[in-house]
Amino acid sequence: MTRAWHVAVAASLALGVLPLASGLHSARLFFANKAGASEAKQLESFKLPWTQPAFLEMVQRLDAVLPEDAALLCTPAGGDDRTGKSRWFLFLADALYPRRVYVRKPAFASGTLMDYPRWIDFHFDVLDTDESGLGFTSLRARKDVLREDAELLAERGVDWELRFQLDPAQPFAGAVLLHDGEPVELGEVAP
Repeated sequence: MTRAWHVAVAASLALGVLPLASGLHSARLFFANKAGASEAKQLESFKLPWTQPAFLEMVQRLDAVLPEDAALLCTPAGGDDRTGKSRWFLFLADALYPRRVYVRKPAFASGTLMDYPRWIDFHFDVLDTDESGLGFTSLRARKDVLREDAELLAERGVDWELRFQLDPAQPFAGAVLLHDGEPVELGEVAP
């Protein structure tokens, strides 16, 4: 019985020390790297596209152009990032509030990384937003999708569109803002 008791006490001590060591390690990292830094600087250290200066600058430019009651459609128009690192458009809804931000096929756009390539394929292979050309079957599917799409966009009052490249390194390079299909000047956006 004494041996079992010693093993139980040793295991309890070991399991009690592990969380303490982990907590001390986290505290050391925090005070060495983030203590005293502003929230913006701490977020920027994560290197996520929606915390980067290019995203914040684009939000400011859109904020200056879009009316508060605007409805904006985000459309990928090229690029080859299928990893999901270019999904910064999901955070535009929060950043541009009270404006409404939409995407086509939102379950695919914000779903798992298995759904995300299907969302891109829908835009490139059915809607031809990358202007690579369509086959005969895609042309037939596109006609039906565009009709349904136009009805849904009209129903929601969407008359603004942001076309962007799927490039996590330069998320707004080549971004174009359209109002009723006509380009609106946003100025040059820094990468």
